[in-house]
Amino acid sequence: MQLSSQTELTWIHNMHNSTAEIPRTDGTCNETLSTQSPSSEFSLGVLVLLAFLMVLLALVTILGNVLVILAFIMDRNLRHRSNYFFLNLAISDFAVGAFCMPLYIPYALTGTWHLGRSLCKIWLIMDYLLCTASVFSIVLISYDRFLSVTKAVSYRAQQGITSNPVIKMVAIWVFAFLLYCPAILFWEGSLEGDSCLCMC
Repeated sequence: MQLSSQTELTWIHNMHNSTAEIPRTDGTCNETLSTQSPSSEFSLGVLVLLAFLMVLLALVTILGNVLVILAFIMDRNLRHRSNYFFLNLAISDFAVGAFCMPLYIPYALTGTWHLGRSLCKIWLIMDYLLCTASVFSIVLISYDRFLSVTKAVSYRAQQGITSNPVIKMVAIWVFAFLLYCPAILFWEGSLEGDSCLCMC
């Protein structure tokens, strides 16, 4: 009987320790986090350095893609078929740097989403849309380069036709939206406390 009571006390103690480490969440965006947030893993100096590097990366992303967009707008010689696809890539990457990265930085540093469920959903939609459009643009650029090498004569003959690349650019955004965004828009997820739709 003594041994059984001791075993039971040990079991209760272990259960108490395991439930004390329930993942911490905050805010209305339902997200499940790890047992330790990034802020508890790093010192203040490291967090400041990480914040600086992340902000710098976002600014470089924005500035680099703005330069590409401005070059396309201002230099008429750049407005041929293949460069439209580079413009499309620059637009999607600019939007990632201007919208998605700044909203992700606080979450990455604190381990908690503080901006509410609605903005969380908008962020998810934009992040998936823009990143998918960026990947599709790279695929289209690769395919365009392939055509320019394997079918050089017919490719050069179509250089002045702008409707063809514009249709492909629009198709990229439509397909990128249809791939993930309807599921994110209509999926409500489990709303148990603060379990997360945001970082799933």
